Amino acid sequence: MMIGDIMKHREIQSKHELFVLLKFKEYMSQEGKVLIIKDRPDPPDAIVTIDDEISWIEISDVWLDSDFAESTTSFVAEDKEHMPSRNTFCVDIDDSYEVKASQVISKKYKKKTISDTHRVYGAGILLVGLYSPFVAAGEIKSLLKMASKLKKRGDGRFGEIYLYDWSTDFYQVL
Repeated sequence: MMIGDIMKHREIQSKHELFVLLKFKEYMSQEGKVLIIKDRPDPPDAIVTIDDEISWIEISDVWLDSDFAESTTSFVAEDKEHMPSRNTFCVDIDDSYEVKASQVISKKYKKKTISDTHRVYGAGILLVGLYSPFVAAGEIKSLLKMASKLKKRGDGRFGEIYLYDWSTDFYQVL
């Protein structure tokens, strides 16, 4: 499919995940690592090898709000009417978006399917997309700090966490 192609609503998530995986593969290559996608069982979103070591990847997205997510994804869905974003006023966007990001990451730590995957394959990788027009360098720095705290308190199921932005620049959570 080409950019701008129309697809069924269910296909959007799979295509999005594949796009993110391929961009992450490019990022890993720039880091001197070889990532090979072995399978896409869902869950997790991918079974991979990195430098011949098996691992797994889970992808999640943090949207500004559900209205913005619906508007963005329905635009390319052939089986769903496009839902344009409503005109809304945003207050304290940094704080509320950080809370949403925290909730998305925390939810992945609580998912039974992720726990089961961790038990089988060991620690995996969580890729978290930041989908808000208000996320810039300063916000990413704050989001990295928040994600680092969650990772340190977590149970080890995610050995690595990366945030990524609209342009698929990846930022490793330390």
